Amino acid sequence: KHRTMSLAFKKGFLSAPGPTKKESKREQRRKKALPDEAYLPADEYDLAADDDILEEDPLVAEVETSEQAYQYSVEFCRAHCNQWNQGLMKLDPMTNLNFANSLRAAAFNRKLWGHHDGPAAQSTRALSKTANLLLPSGIVLHYREWGNEQAPPIVMLHDVCDCNHVWDDVAQPLSDKYRVLSIDFRGHGESSRSPRREYGVEHLVEDVHELVVRLSLNGREWGGAFTRPWVLCGKGMGGAVAVAYAARHEGRVAGLVLWDYEPAMRKERLCFNPYQAGHFSGQESLGYVLGKQYGLLNDYKYLAIMFTNRCEYVNPEDIAAGCRFRIDPYFFLSNMSPGIAWTQLRSVATKCKIKLVHSQNSVDWSFTRATEVCRHLKEGSEQGAPLEVGLVIASRGTTLDEDGNLCEDLQKLFAGIAAHVLEFADGIDRAARAKLKSSGDVRYEPISKEELEAREASREAIRQEAREAAGFMRKDDAALPTFEDFDD
Repeated sequence: KHRTMSLAFKKGFLSAPGPTKKESKREQRRKKALPDEAYLPADEYDLAADDDILEEDPLVAEVETSEQAYQYSVEFCRAHCNQWNQGLMKLDPMTNLNFANSLRAAAFNRKLWGHHDGPAAQSTRALSKTANLLLPSGIVLHYREWGNEQAPPIVMLHDVCDCNHVWDDVAQPLSDKYRVLSIDFRGHGESSRSPRREYGVEHLVEDVHELVVRLSLNGREWGGAFTRPWVLCGKGMGGAVAVAYAARHEGRVAGLVLWDYEPAMRKERLCFNPYQAGHFSGQESLGYVLGKQYGLLNDYKYLAIMFTNRCEYVNPEDIAAGCRFRIDPYFFLSNMSPGIAWTQLRSVATKCKIKLVHSQNSVDWSFTRATEVCRHLKEGSEQGAPLEVGLVIASRGTTLDEDGNLCEDLQKLFAGIAAHVLEFADGIDRAARAKLKSSGDVRYEPISKEELEAREASREAIRQEAREAAGFMRKDDAALPTFEDFDD
C-alpha cells in the first residue's frame, strides 16, 4: 500500500504537502485588510464631478489666510489626486505619446527661442525680451516685453496658477504698434515667492505700480497730469488686480480689458487653486487634471503648452521625482471681498473705458452672467451719464472631429483676444491724439510716400558717409596728440 501511494505521487495525481512556512505579521495583516475600495467612495475616482464638489464645499468659505488655503489644498489633493486616484488618471495612449513629444519640444523651444513654436515662424514673429525687477519688498519680479519702448504701453496680468507666457500669442499681433508687458505675479512663474506669505490684493497692486513707475509708463505735464494713456488687461485673478490698481491709482489707466472676470466668482477659482499643494507622480496624471479642467484631453499640443506654463518637475534631472504646479502652495489672494470689488468696479467704470471679454463655452463665467454684469455696470452711473462698457465674445473655434469629440482651436481664441484688445487700444489712442490735436499741443501733417522715401535716402546717405570715413581709419594709426607732447 505504501508503495502504491508513492507511485501515485510520482505520477502527479496527488500532491504531497510541502513544508509550511510561517507567514510574517505584515503578510497576515495584508490578507486580513479590506481592499482600497472600502476606504474611498467610487465617485471620487471620476474627476468630472470635481466642479460639483467645489460648488457645494462649505470648507472653502472658511478659507481666509494662506495657511488655511494650504491646508484645504492638502486635504483636497488627498481626496481627489492621491496615489490610488493618480493610477486611474490616464490619457489615451496616442494622446499621451504625442503629449510627451510636444511637451519636450515646447520646453526646448521656449528655453532656446522664448516661444513654444520655436524658430518656425521666427521671421514673422516679434522678438521678446525678459528682465527682472528687484522691488522694495524684496520680491524679484519677472516680466516679458515686446515692441518699441516709445510706443503706448499695454500691461497684461495673468490668472491664478499661471504665468506671463499665457499672453504670448496675444502679445505678438500687438507688438507692431504697442509696447506690451506681461508680468509674473509674486509666487508664480519665475518671480520669487514671499517668505512672509504676503499675497494680498494690495501687495500685488503695489508690485504692478512699482513696475509702472520704474519703467515710466505714464508721462506727466508740468501741472502733474498724466499725458500717456495705456491699457491694462487682466484674466481671472489678473482682472481683480487690474480693477484694484485702476481704483487706487486714478488717472493712470485709460482702459481695462477684463477677460473672464467678475467679483462674484468662487473663491477657489479666483483666490487660489485647490491643486496648488498637490504632488503628482508623473506628467500624465497632472496632464489629465489639466485636460479635464480645460477640455484639452484630445488636444495634446495645447495641453503640452498649458503644462509648460503652469507646471514644473520637482527635480528637472529626475523625472521620476514627480511634478507639481508652479505656484507657492501657500498662495492666497487675501482681502478680496466681492462687495468691495464690486464697488471698485463700478467706480472705475465712471473714470475709464472697460471691455469685458467672455470666452465661448467658458465653464467659469457663463454668457448670461457676463451680460448681467455688463448691464449692471452700464446702469450703475449715479450721474446718469452713459458709461463706456462693452462686452465681446472670444470664439474658441469649437469643432467636432471624426469620432464626434469636441476639439477647440485655442490659436483662434488667442487671435480673437488680440483683435479685441487691438481694437480697444486703437480707440483709446485715437481719442488721445484727437484731444492733443484739438488743444493745439501737437500738429499733424500728412506726409506723402515720396517725402518718406526722400527722408530715408537722406538718412542712408549720412550712414554711408560715416562708413566711408571709418574706412580711412586704420588700426596702426598713431594716437592723437595730448597736451603733454607740447610741454617743451
